[in-house]
Amino acid sequence: MSPFKSRIGLVAWLLALTPMPAAAQFVPQTMELRKIAPDVYTMQHPFGSSNATFVVTPDGVLVFDADIRTADQTMAAIRKTTDKKVRYVVISHPSGDHATGGWHFREDKPIVIGSRKQMRDLHQQERAEFLERRGSTAAQFAAYKNTEMVHPEVGFDGALTLQFGGLTFQIVEEGSAHSTSDVTMFVPQRRVMMMGDLLNTEIHPGPGESAQVFFSNARNWITLLDRIIAKQLPVDTYIPGHGPVHLGRGIADIEEQRRYFIVMRDAVSKMIMAGKSVEEIQKEFQTPKEFAHYRGPQRQRAFINLFYHQLLERGFWP
Repeated sequence: MSPFKSRIGLVAWLLALTPMPAAAQFVPQTMELRKIAPDVYTMQHPFGSSNATFVVTPDGVLVFDADIRTADQTMAAIRKTTDKKVRYVVISHPSGDHATGGWHFREDKPIVIGSRKQMRDLHQQERAEFLERRGSTAAQFAAYKNTEMVHPEVGFDGALTLQFGGLTFQIVEEGSAHSTSDVTMFVPQRRVMMMGDLLNTEIHPGPGESAQVFFSNARNWITLLDRIIAKQLPVDTYIPGHGPVHLGRGIADIEEQRRYFIVMRDAVSKMIMAGKSVEEIQKEFQTPKEFAHYRGPQRQRAFINLFYHQLLERGFWP
């Protein structure tokens, strides 16, 4: 089998992890525009695929995350909301559903910001995937036709603070948990924090990948969430990378995500100790009641696989 056909097969497997009806895999879904705070808007995906957020200021618009398949809707919403141009695009992590949509903002010539690790991944495996999808005849990749990958032109290590339009944007590389470089953005004047895929609400987290290279580390994920909780930031609403925005729920969303990983880890650990194989665990696993309403059982099975192998590698970790 050629490398191209092999990769397309992996792409098809990943699409199976997305909590959408079969038809939705081929028809772009209509994003819901939600006002989160004054001048802060989230384009929320109806079936739990990636969200995008934009902040309007007197000097222009800043966008956080964009998917080539839905960023045209984000741009349309921006045009309906303001006559200001998009000046900045910030990337939460180097995955196609969050980092490829810059093409749709090209008319405004924004500055794209990413961490140096994100820049590396986007230039390597993610660019290769982008080009393969652009060359594919598969219907689900139609949005890639006649587009180009837009790369960050400003890179940073650790943290970057942007003063723009009378607001402060605290952009922080939290570490490596969902991806190789998970970035959040806190806007203190609006009491909102964009979490990327470090936060998933009402949907099982998916294992982070860049062009089918998987990077998620569940232990690190808990550690990063602990650090964010310990900061005690004045945040009313944390905006997830996937799932609905819970207006005003605050730190409870982060605590629930942390608890999810701990409960899942403990449950998988017990089944490993009982001699179960990963296939048996995936088949027999009963989702804890607190998380039984979450979307995406396929995503959960993929994450059970991650838990299983990381627990065997490291042993039980607190």
